[in-house]
Amino acid sequence: MDYQSDVFINGKEDGIFLPTSSLIAEASSEDIYNHYAVRDVTSSATEIGADTKKSQDISTLVTIQGISGSTPTTYLSGNNLELKNVVKKHLEMNGFAVNMDSDGTNQSSTTDVSITYTEAQGKAFFTDGNLTSFLSLSEAAKTQKFKDYTKSIQDAIHEYKTEKNVWIWDRTAVSETPDETINFLVQHHVDNLYLHFNPLIKESYPYFIQKATENGMKVHALMGAPQWGLEANIPDGKHRMDLVREYNENAPADGKFIGIHFDIEPHVLDEWDQDRADAVQQWANSVQEYIQYAKEFGFTVGTDLPFWTDGPSVEPYYPGFYQKMIDMNDYVTVMAYRNTALGSNSITSLSENEVLYANSPKVEIGVELKPHYLDYVSFDDKTNLEMEKELALVRDYYKDLKAIGFKGITYHSYREWRDLTNR
Repeated sequence: MDYQSDVFINGKEDGIFLPTSSLIAEASSEDIYNHYAVRDVTSSATEIGADTKKSQDISTLVTIQGISGSTPTTYLSGNNLELKNVVKKHLEMNGFAVNMDSDGTNQSSTTDVSITYTEAQGKAFFTDGNLTSFLSLSEAAKTQKFKDYTKSIQDAIHEYKTEKNVWIWDRTAVSETPDETINFLVQHHVDNLYLHFNPLIKESYPYFIQKATENGMKVHALMGAPQWGLEANIPDGKHRMDLVREYNENAPADGKFIGIHFDIEPHVLDEWDQDRADAVQQWANSVQEYIQYAKEFGFTVGTDLPFWTDGPSVEPYYPGFYQKMIDMNDYVTVMAYRNTALGSNSITSLSENEVLYANSPKVEIGVELKPHYLDYVSFDDKTNLEMEKELALVRDYYKDLKAIGFKGITYHSYREWRDLTNR
């Protein structure tokens, strides 16, 4: 067990379905990424020392237990709304009926999330066997529903443990419909907003950022242009950062931008084809100067990184370019724009080098939702359910690799994400 974990799954109970609950908890916990452990926290576990409990630093408790019931159903209760909603989402994605905050769950209000399955649901997990007997269940085969159920809980905690972020380019989302935008972001438990900094609507920022801050989100000023990758245009980038700094000086404490997020893609410039080695070198030099300037004013700094910077488009001209970008920034967002999680030409295949190189959670995986003429690039022609299932596979993939560099998923962009969920 990893004592730095803060997710604890408890399958122990006093009820008659203890064997079933324990098996569900054990399979749900697994040892992926060392985030979970199954331990006896009933009165019989008093031998666990106080020092051990303290070192575990458990702050999130998930309990699993069974109740009588003739309909296959799961009840969710508890005081961790985010985790509870994510568990509900993943169970429903896999076809399980879920009821929230039912009076019949009999769960402690101090538990972050209580997962209570009915006897009928438990029976669907085994081809045969007595749900109240360890001996009987140890000999019973587990069904696909058991595997899907426990995998749903795993996927929910994987999502809960990693970040969700979004690019916001549409100024009307802030200036005209700020409450609608915030409500959507809260509903989807977003952590970081990369908000395009537009001086023309700066009067709208204090209200929007304050609302985001109240709901636990961090707002970064999104900026950049292809020309910023040339050293001659470094003053333009610094000037835009100066405008953010001036805004922050006059903004309320909870209405400030906390970071700068750069989107600089010089590969569209003529210079890119005329002298690739020089263009890449200038890109690296420019980004380094931008980062140093931003950090002088205390900003967190991140940069969008095309997935191909670790390949022949860049590597022969600047070996280790993508590694330098990861090292210089507080985080990078790899634009791994594909709509399948696994295999060749997939989200994971395009981002794996960057994730595995980082020695701390510094690499976000950017996914595209805008329409694209290539059918394998964007989730635009997929359903929200299809997209979320692929993203769950991305999280699983990096958990299986124990990739500490994986930071989370970033959606491009807000408007398209909102529209996709409303279809």
